[in-house]
Amino acid sequence: MEFHIRNIHFGADAWEVTKAIAQVLHKCPGPFVAGPNERLPNFNVRLNMSQAGGVQNDGSGAFTVVHKLGLKFQRLNKNHEISVTVRDKRLKFTPNGNYVSNGLALELEKAPFIDPDIAKDRQWRVDSLDEPFLVAHVQIGTFYRPKNARPQDPRAFSVEWDQDLRQHSLAWLFFEYEYKSLRVRIGDPMQEQTFYNVILQFASINKMAMGHDFGNPYICFDLLTPPVIQKEEIFRALDDTRGKPDKYRHRVGSLNPGHAIVAPYAHHLRIVLYDDGDRYKGDVLEKFEKFCKTSLLRPPIQGVAIDASHQGYFTRKALNEIGLWLRSPALASNWRVVFQIEALLHNGAANTVEIKELRPRVEELIRCHQDVAGDVMRYFAEAAARRPPGQPIEKCFEMTLRKKLNRPRPTPPRGRFFCHHVTFTPTRLLLEGPVVTQSNRVIRTYEGYEDHFMRADFRDEDRLQYRWDRNVDGASYLQERVGALLKEGFDLAGRHFEFLGYSSSALREHAVWYVSAFHHPKKGSVTAQSIRDSLGDFDAVIHSPSKYGARMAQAFSATDPSVRIHRGQWSEIPDIEEHGVNFTDGVGTISPELADLIWEALCEDNPTLVVDSIKPTAYQIRFLGCKGVVSVDERLKGIHMCIRPSMNKFDVPGEEYGTIEISRAVGKPNIPHLNRPLVMVLEDRGAPKEVFLKLQEDAVAKARMAHDSATLFAKLLESHQLCFNYRLGSILRRLNALGLELKPNDLQQPLDTPFFAQLRVCAINHVLRGVKHDARIPIPDSHMFVGVADEGPAYVQKGLKNVYCLPQGKIFACVQRPGDEKPKHLKGMCLISRSPVIHPGDVQRVYAIGKPPQDQACLFAHLKNVVVFSSTGTCSLPNGLGGGDLDGDMYEVIQYGDLLVPEHHDPASYPPGKTFKLDRPSTINDVCDFIVEYIHSDVVGLVSDKHIVIADQSKHGTLDPSCLKLAEMHSLAVDYPKNGNKVDISQLPYSLIKFKPDWHMAEEDTPRSSDYYESSRALGYLFRNITLDDTPNPVPHNREKPQKDPISMVLLQHVRPHLQGQGLLGEPPTAWIDSLYMAYREELTYMATTYSLSKVAGARLREEELVIGTILARCSQKRYRSNRLYAMRESVAFLVQDMKGQLVGGLEEPSEDALKEKLAIAWAVWRHSLEKAGLPAEESFGSQSFGLIGLGLVLECLEKLGSLPPL
Repeated sequence: MEFHIRNIHFGADAWEVTKAIAQVLHKCPGPFVAGPNERLPNFNVRLNMSQAGGVQNDGSGAFTVVHKLGLKFQRLNKNHEISVTVRDKRLKFTPNGNYVSNGLALELEKAPFIDPDIAKDRQWRVDSLDEPFLVAHVQIGTFYRPKNARPQDPRAFSVEWDQDLRQHSLAWLFFEYEYKSLRVRIGDPMQEQTFYNVILQFASINKMAMGHDFGNPYICFDLLTPPVIQKEEIFRALDDTRGKPDKYRHRVGSLNPGHAIVAPYAHHLRIVLYDDGDRYKGDVLEKFEKFCKTSLLRPPIQGVAIDASHQGYFTRKALNEIGLWLRSPALASNWRVVFQIEALLHNGAANTVEIKELRPRVEELIRCHQDVAGDVMRYFAEAAARRPPGQPIEKCFEMTLRKKLNRPRPTPPRGRFFCHHVTFTPTRLLLEGPVVTQSNRVIRTYEGYEDHFMRADFRDEDRLQYRWDRNVDGASYLQERVGALLKEGFDLAGRHFEFLGYSSSALREHAVWYVSAFHHPKKGSVTAQSIRDSLGDFDAVIHSPSKYGARMAQAFSATDPSVRIHRGQWSEIPDIEEHGVNFTDGVGTISPELADLIWEALCEDNPTLVVDSIKPTAYQIRFLGCKGVVSVDERLKGIHMCIRPSMNKFDVPGEEYGTIEISRAVGKPNIPHLNRPLVMVLEDRGAPKEVFLKLQEDAVAKARMAHDSATLFAKLLESHQLCFNYRLGSILRRLNALGLELKPNDLQQPLDTPFFAQLRVCAINHVLRGVKHDARIPIPDSHMFVGVADEGPAYVQKGLKNVYCLPQGKIFACVQRPGDEKPKHLKGMCLISRSPVIHPGDVQRVYAIGKPPQDQACLFAHLKNVVVFSSTGTCSLPNGLGGGDLDGDMYEVIQYGDLLVPEHHDPASYPPGKTFKLDRPSTINDVCDFIVEYIHSDVVGLVSDKHIVIADQSKHGTLDPSCLKLAEMHSLAVDYPKNGNKVDISQLPYSLIKFKPDWHMAEEDTPRSSDYYESSRALGYLFRNITLDDTPNPVPHNREKPQKDPISMVLLQHVRPHLQGQGLLGEPPTAWIDSLYMAYREELTYMATTYSLSKVAGARLREEELVIGTILARCSQKRYRSNRLYAMRESVAFLVQDMKGQLVGGLEEPSEDALKEKLAIAWAVWRHSLEKAGLPAEESFGSQSFGLIGLGLVLECLEKLGSLPPL
């Protein structure tokens, strides 16, 4: 409903009038808002501008509000019960009967009211940045340090590519506030057909400097990532159906062929502006600085002269010279070395001149130290990237030689290997590794040839997944860049790599496997095609590229090898089906004896499993062409496994033996957590905000209480699986049992140290970040399980009598964690869900039966830490939970009373999509085309984000029609890798308003308050209810004499009796321990640099981040952060286990004398760390965590010697 407004003060603006009306409409309590939790009415104000021009209005305007509210406003205003005054003038409102557009009506009905001060500030900034800057030169190059420069001198800029725009073409520099970017548009519409856009995201600008070069104003951009380059036709045709251009911008990798040569190596930018004093009314650089402040971009540094010259580091000739050397006989014998030289160039750690200077030393390294040359160069490539200003690269190389020359690379444990990584971006090729990675069936088949396999990622310049604006044609670019790399392969370090395959999880990360052909002594010539041919028979799915790729993907899934069984030890049994419903989709059974053999094999490779898990009664497996879960069936005898047709994805003909590969051993339940989508759905289903806030406050209190006692600190670490590799939770409990405490009483000794304090702050910060940014809050009285099926109906069909079968709508779950004396059977009403929750029906109410009947045969009574679903009825409960199945999906079972919402909502029901098929057998090129299309159409994250934002904005929440449409699109997007049916992104609903909810700030690197509104949903309250503390800088360690600190003093009483006569007590650390420490320190430093999310050269993680197992840096794509976090934890775990092995070997069953010898070594390691901890920060990096390894070993040895009190 629209009203005509009269009697407006001529000097008032729309924001001022909006605030005045809001004071009436939003008065609480008042006629329009009854209580504080009620949503504020939204409305729109538009003023008619004065015909005389200028910024004044003509005294009139329009006020629009939803119809029902408008009628009430009209009545109250007519009766003089309300009035609106602006600058002492009372406004007059009259209904005008004008048509209100559907878009505006929808926004007013659903969208929240935005504070006019925020909207006004935003509009002022957009309007103030409207004027562009005229550009004279666009120069791309690299920063370097001149030969005789001092460390404090500024770097110089080498112009590797230059476009002079003074006579040919034209360029303008725009500030784009909405997109947080600068755009340089190159192209003259009077003479050219194409615009080229060089786009600098604010987040990619490390720093800027500006000055004058012979009177010419310039700006140097030190960029964290290369700029985005797009081209667009200046005179483009309109889309026939919409009357407007659609996807008219095209992503490209370079501006022209000359730029294409240098783009992979040089990406920093230098722009020379025209200084038109009349146009800018002063110095153009002053204007640029003002624009930076207005757009909230950090202004450039002034007063620093950056010399610019053409050094020619990356000319075709310079690059060809390096290429010839890399292919020369001197380097051909060591591919690992060549890989690292390529890494120096491509990662920006060295230019061609510096590489040439290193040539003699590298060749000498290979001649004299062939076996360790690759490992030395691996560390050097990392050290060169973070070398201090002014340090010549030759000096960095010599320092690396001294540190690493006599330290061979350790051998990874079974199931792990050293993997080389390459990341392809639009302009670059980034190299990483080798790093420890979990292996797969293919890698294990070709043991000893791991260097011929390469993991490749396809990502944007910031190493995040590709995201396209609606007007950008990403498909054609991906076909040109990614499609060519997949179909034609690539050359690197003297080898040609061909696309091989991918795992399902890797595809979600836009990653694949490549292989370089090699000769195998038993298998002969090994190529990508020969490996694929050996995997199995894919004729059943050969017409579907997506299914063909997905079936092959099973062989590339990361697994641990366990037991090899004979053809007679496995068989196929039918699926349990009723009323056309498959209740055993993806689940089979194994005998207890086979389950025991699998567990023994896993524990042999990873002894910590014995402590951290109970013996599993279910495993997620890969076996030949089968995948899924197998649960223990106590009625199966001997060594036997039963698989079902739903598990069998392809045939592997002629195999007499098969290895059972383990994806997950279900040895304990996980703790379920709230998350944003779940909070949104539960709130819409009736859960009040206060419940979530109470859970949040409890979680925050428990986290902050870690400062109070060692036990609470240990509980925090263990409940969030932090510091797992260093076993700090166990260390704290054992030290506490010895009388040490964080806040000691008169009978206790102080346990706290500066490093323990840093670890505590880091752990608390990690937990609270999840609570604030992701609503990641533990749910009490709840568990997360792998799902399996009740096998009862199968035995009923076989004729077994008196069998108890779970009824429809009921579940069974028995929980037993390590250390629990007795298992606990869940009983009563529960909520059950499966992440991700997106549809209101993705959360269902079920009943847990508790202990099964004792007077009937129950096939699942012995199962622990799984949730058993009914195998009878008219529908499959797992399938109703967001399309779940039983091949490894995890289900949250919630029994927390305040969250057991009574309101029911039917599960989502979408028609099954038909698998995309060709009219001919698929080729590997068809699979490559599917990968390209998948990368382009992978919108799971985008759809999820859009869904929850609209749910926040709409008064209908997740029941809004747009949200329900997005839920269906999400289901389609999740199934896309299997059925090949993509989501049409053009059908994605628009957000209701351009502002985002305030909790969305967590996703942004540099959030601006003017872009957000205060959310009235539970997520908004949760976000605002917690303030994160900054992580403090490391506290200098108090350099006490070894054994004088309280921990050493207490431990010495228990250590001394065992070390009398050992000859090590009281002596300084041995050279051997110091050598191991240096090896540990260098590897930890490598990891700190490799896994840092910062794009600043040389940035690294803190030692406490590596120890705790977290990355505190913000990242806009959670999946990328979690992937890097997982890889970092894997690498740290290997390093810690390797150090323990080198120090003391195994501690399983040593003699007493052997234990005492190991104790002496562990004690020396602890003392050594105390010595190193007092050194300057750069020299002491790693010493504290190395000491944790020693401290843990000391306590383990003492425990086995019987010298510690029980916990």
